[in-house]
Amino acid sequence: MSLVLRNRWFEDLPVGEFHVFGSHTFSELEMVEFAREYAPRPEFTDPEAARQGRWGGLVATPWHVTAMWMRMMVNYMEVYAQGVNDGRRNGAGVGVQQLKWLEPVRPGHTLTYTYEIISKSDKVVRDRWGIIRSRNEAFNQYGNKVMTFEIDILAERGAAQ
Repeated sequence: MSLVLRNRWFEDLPVGEFHVFGSHTFSELEMVEFAREYAPRPEFTDPEAARQGRWGGLVATPWHVTAMWMRMMVNYMEVYAQGVNDGRRNGAGVGVQQLKWLEPVRPGHTLTYTYEIISKSDKVVRDRWGIIRSRNEAFNQYGNKVMTFEIDILAERGAAQ
């Protein structure tokens, strides 16, 4: 049996490509520890104070929800790209648009993170990079969308381009 490797050059990435990066369950301890480090406000760090606050209980910081997208994406892509040896390099993100946190995430909530390529630009950057735009979302265990954003990412163009 021969192994067929997937090419991942800009030209090979189809609009509509969809991935589920995986799911993560947020614990109270994890939420509080993240908030103490990065967003030390009572609604994120103190369960008792949070009950008296805007959301009526402890919630994850929106940036914690976003940071988990990044962790899930990196973990997923490391596995997904195994066996791809086409000489291509990953490009950087160059812009985030429409970042929205739609619902609070509470202790015990499980979010599922998704990614879909929604467009590809004809623009060429520095003679070797194309730009893809993806829609990235997180859904809670009830199917409610809790976060959404779009990001433009550089993708290396094939050598023949």
